[in-house]
Amino acid sequence: MLLAGPIIATMVSRTAMGIVDFVMVSQLGTEAQAAIVPAGITLFTVIAFGMGVMTAVNTLVAQHAGRDEPHQCASYTWQGLWLSAVLGVGSLVLWPAVPWLFEVSGHEPSVAALEVVYVQIGLLGIGPILAAMAVANFFNGIHRPMIGLWATLISNAFNVVANYALIFGGFGFPAMGVEGAAWATTLASVVNLLALVLWWVRPAMHRTYDVWRQWRFHAKRMRRTLRLGLPAGFHFAADIATFAAFTLWLIGRFGTTELAAHNIALKFFEVAIIPCAGMGVAVASAVGRSIGQKRLDRARRFAHWGNGMGLLYLIALSGVYLVVDKALIGLLTDDGAVATRAWHLLCVAMLFQCFDCTQMIYANALRGAGDTLWPAIVTPIAALSLMLGGGYGLAVWWPAGGAIGPWLALTVYVLVLSVCFVLRFTHGPWETMDATGAARPGAAADDAGASPPPHMDPESQRTCSAT
Repeated sequence: MLLAGPIIATMVSRTAMGIVDFVMVSQLGTEAQAAIVPAGITLFTVIAFGMGVMTAVNTLVAQHAGRDEPHQCASYTWQGLWLSAVLGVGSLVLWPAVPWLFEVSGHEPSVAALEVVYVQIGLLGIGPILAAMAVANFFNGIHRPMIGLWATLISNAFNVVANYALIFGGFGFPAMGVEGAAWATTLASVVNLLALVLWWVRPAMHRTYDVWRQWRFHAKRMRRTLRLGLPAGFHFAADIATFAAFTLWLIGRFGTTELAAHNIALKFFEVAIIPCAGMGVAVASAVGRSIGQKRLDRARRFAHWGNGMGLLYLIALSGVYLVVDKALIGLLTDDGAVATRAWHLLCVAMLFQCFDCTQMIYANALRGAGDTLWPAIVTPIAALSLMLGGGYGLAVWWPAGGAIGPWLALTVYVLVLSVCFVLRFTHGPWETMDATGAARPGAAADDAGASPPPHMDPESQRTCSAT
């Protein structure tokens, strides 16, 4: 919980930045409000691949920190920074395709023009965003996530001030509207990166991790980073892309009422699942560190406890939803038909979110252990066959159910993923994998009689010796 708490707070803060942007841009009128959401989703789809790739930094840093190899921690973070620069520059090739994308989307020309401006400026911020994620994952890997939280809070505060200045023309700046919001968010990502890097290159950090001397490109470590990160990147991108298709293609076919109800239920689901996502990142870091310490028994316990705490939280939150019934939904809509359907979907989501929590926790546990390829293969297959294929089948077979049919297919999808990932973690080959490239004995040797590493805390040494 000490590790997960700041990570959860960081994710909540990032979500809050998006909400603040939406609220402030909404004051510009309907066209600006209509443009900001699809533009943001488009940008996030591009960023998702890089986000997955950068999770490799957390895994590798955590495992080397567990082995008491601090110089390697800094070196892999530098590889993440080199990689973020390549991905940031590479994303700019999408610049000329952005106008075409929103032209074929069928949006009104005035709205599409705002979307194009927002996304093109946002592409400039992808490099800093991914670089900040690399450094933040370094701090998560060494179990100091509070630094990432403070950097996010600083960038959030900057974003609010920059929004006021650039959207509305405050402090003598010209009023730029949606374009100003895009520049404010891009500059906020740079501020976030600077806050993290300034802490990372402090003399105290250099003395421990040799940060300044590890800046060189290292081909073998870069290959290792890519071997772990690329599958995770495809995993993230496939998940986001299929869910976008689920929303636009399956739910959109039922009309405005069903789509509005879907969006409302989805907002409640997002509030519920963010802490579980933060718990998953903490589990990945804890599992990686435990593996570096040759404590596979502890890695298993961290995964199981993380899942248990996530499920207890969701069960308690579902109880709150049941008690308040439709009152919370009434805060977001005064349309009775939308509110009723949103409540039906929220009831499905109470079951769905528990399975989603489990698959998220164990996917992160596998990621922390370096087992990233298998989830990257299973997820798109299940998404295409169960979420999209099953959702379409239920939509055709049971059209009167509206969005409920596809949501039930979504529930089956995450149920299957949760079972697959739990079985993979419980019986899979991760115990004999080594993400760092060094030889590691199998689970039996580690648990049955391995000597405790000298850098382990006394309590852990006593436990390992007793085992």
